[in-house]
Amino acid sequence: MKLALLGDIALFGNMSLTKNPDAASIFSEVADYLSVFDYVVGNLETPFSALKKTSGAKSAYICSDVENIDILKKLHVNAVCLSNNHMFDFGKEGYETTKKILDENGMAYFGSEGKELKVKLDENKISFSGFCCYTTNPLKCVPYGEYGVNAYNLHTVENILKRNSDDGFLNIVAVHAGLEHVNYPSTDHIMTARLLAEECPYVYYGHHPHVIQGIEEYKGSLIAHSLGNFCFDDVYTSATDSKPLVELTENNRTGMILELTIENNKVVDWKEQLIYIPKVGSIKLIENDKILKIYNEKLAHREENKEEYEKERSQIINERLAERKAQRNLSWFIKRLQPRYVKLMFDMRRNNKLYNENVKQYL
Repeated sequence: MKLALLGDIALFGNMSLTKNPDAASIFSEVADYLSVFDYVVGNLETPFSALKKTSGAKSAYICSDVENIDILKKLHVNAVCLSNNHMFDFGKEGYETTKKILDENGMAYFGSEGKELKVKLDENKISFSGFCCYTTNPLKCVPYGEYGVNAYNLHTVENILKRNSDDGFLNIVAVHAGLEHVNYPSTDHIMTARLLAEECPYVYYGHHPHVIQGIEEYKGSLIAHSLGNFCFDDVYTSATDSKPLVELTENNRTGMILELTIENNKVVDWKEQLIYIPKVGSIKLIENDKILKIYNEKLAHREENKEEYEKERSQIINERLAERKAQRNLSWFIKRLQPRYVKLMFDMRRNNKLYNENVKQYL
């Protein structure tokens, strides 16, 4: 069984058929590439919405027009993960519309309301589950089984891994976690991914940072901390006027397709296929062993080079903070006096508390 896992899929801006009539051509090369896989799964970062009415306090809201389901079909996507920090950007309407459009087009999904996806193919039994970490400041992130996206609770995930493994399934766990634009995962997230491997062999399928991070094999498990962007565009908001709040860098434009060969419910081979999102033109398949080697080796040797690892990680974080601060002018500060931004700050504090309760207390 050949399986392809895709990073963050955001069908808006230049990636949207309603904004760009030629958007489908952007995906021609990768669509041909994905056509040979038995099963293709991606993280759907943009909910489908008809009303476009935002919900909750966010610095940026992103969604997709329903017509863009055709792009997912062109990409041969069989299933999508819904457990991410943007799934409720447009409230219940956006979330319900997303499920409706996926159902109508025969596309499976998982990662919300305790929903898992069981796939049986070529005598393999695969169980997909998805979780969103409170570090991503999500909306409607709730305990497993409640209405919303599944919260990343370490104890819950351990129980699911054990139950599915006992039933003869290979677990693939999609986790939306980490710090955006940083190529080195935090100590917390490395420890949690490895701790889950103590329960049984599984595949950790990470997304959210919008850049690629290292992959490691640990005690029979494959841990891909972040696949980066599969397709994304610059993010604009009313608070940033004509400049984007987030402008894609070269780092953001490089993503990864994780290819798995599965036999008898075990990963017998895997491959990293890099992709590149150009400013103009189609998404390209690229080869760059150097960058993959750097991130994988940094991760593999983190323990013996911890000081150097944390120094490089801090440098990336500080550079990103400096870029964001450079965008701030008087208009930026005035707009952030609005109630939405005040609530956003309270939500961030609440999510930090929930992160400690759901993840950090178990470390």
